[in-house]
Amino acid sequence: DSVQKNVKETVHYVGADDKTPSDVVQDATWTRELTVDKVTGEIVSTGDWKSDKDNYDEVKTPVVEGYVADKATVPSTEVTQDNIEVTVTYNKVGKIVPVDPEGNEIPDAPTPDYTNDPEDPTKVTPNQPVPEIPGFVPEVPTVTPEKPGEDTPVKYVPVTPEATEQKAKVIYRDLTTDADLASDSLTGKAGSKIDYSTADKIKELLDKGYVLVTDGFPADATFDDNDDVDQVYYVSFKHGEVPVGPDNPHKPGEPINPNDPNGPKWPATDEYSKEFTSTVHFVDDKGNKLRDDDVQTSTWTRTLIVDTVTGEIKNPNASWTPDKGNYKDVKVPVITGYYADKANVPGAKTQQKDLEVTVTYREIGKIVPVDPNGNKIPDAPTPQYQNDPEDPTKVTITDTPKVPGYTTSIVSVTPGVPGEDTPVIYTKVETPQTPVEVPTTPAQPEVVTPAPAKEAPQAAAELPQMGDANETTMAAVGAAIVAATLGLVGFGVKKKDEKNF
Repeated sequence: DSVQKNVKETVHYVGADDKTPSDVVQDATWTRELTVDKVTGEIVSTGDWKSDKDNYDEVKTPVVEGYVADKATVPSTEVTQDNIEVTVTYNKVGKIVPVDPEGNEIPDAPTPDYTNDPEDPTKVTPNQPVPEIPGFVPEVPTVTPEKPGEDTPVKYVPVTPEATEQKAKVIYRDLTTDADLASDSLTGKAGSKIDYSTADKIKELLDKGYVLVTDGFPADATFDDNDDVDQVYYVSFKHGEVPVGPDNPHKPGEPINPNDPNGPKWPATDEYSKEFTSTVHFVDDKGNKLRDDDVQTSTWTRTLIVDTVTGEIKNPNASWTPDKGNYKDVKVPVITGYYADKANVPGAKTQQKDLEVTVTYREIGKIVPVDPNGNKIPDAPTPQYQNDPEDPTKVTITDTPKVPGYTTSIVSVTPGVPGEDTPVIYTKVETPQTPVEVPTTPAQPEVVTPAPAKEAPQAAAELPQMGDANETTMAAVGAAIVAATLGLVGFGVKKKDEKNF
């Protein structure tokens, strides 16, 4: 409980006896992160509490036949760190009580309960037909109870023996819009059976997406004997509602009601399912694509409630839910010869829009051989640094190249800035000269015949071949040149060992 608290909102229902609905419980979870010292167990830092939801959903009170509730809904409430309890109380509906003209209850007369309003648990339906009592005619054909929990007395008068021509009307009522859909007028003698059926009209309206609430025209209806008030019978309907979403999809544009092809159509798929992407581009500093994009997709869905009569979406502001909370991190790949501006692209929180991130690569620098005066050595190789195989933003130590006729004391280079070149000083290797021997006359008393004059220049022009002794002289000269170069070595380079010379 230091890092998680489970709370709930409970809606209790009471008063409807064995019809009382079960409690409605909504759960919420509060969490936070703690940082704990692994040695002492001490809490180092405490994060803020966060709930997995901001509000509990609104709870509609169920309609319980024969009872009315004291509230139609329990509104959406803000989630707190405390449990919330709300009680909805039901009371029995009142009834229609037939009485004679003096206000006395008519013995053995039916006293029907009010009919519940199917859309509002706190109300009963208006225009409720009064019961028929043989030998009596009600003063009113219907009643609209002002107080759903109290009885309504209805006066009845005795029927006169003389049969008169009477009128009746059957009205088909849309309770959702509180409007009449159709009506039929009927005539006949008082006390005679009304020859009429509501079946065809009911089927026609059901085919258009209506739902029958109550057929107020009884099969054994008869004309009354009240010349002042016409009989009225109500057949009540409401609009049907169906869900459409990822768990119950329908083909967009097709009729909602198969028997009503010109009626309302199913909504487009993107009304309840949308896809968004998170794209990482890999380009060079000129915007050229270096490799395929990394694309991740999130799908956002919701469930809509559709009016089967009109096709209207009843909850256009229904919340969207993604199939994932965050995109995955993208590890930036190593591309040979380039270094990137970032090593990793953190996985962003999914949003209802496309996200884009660009990783920019630039060319890696190189080793540039130069002479002691800083001039580039013509035709010398200029190798790029080696990529760090584990980090696309870095390069690793790189060996210096061999340059024919030149030598350097720098074995390798560790660049400080991956995109900048590193000049490395090389010195030219001079070819050692072997001294030419000049013939001398031996100090001898005897006379030595000199070589022919034309051969002497020939002997002087030829350079003797280098043997083992001359190789030692060459090494000495090279060592002197290298020693002079060592003073030019700067930061980020490694000198050769003496044995390499």
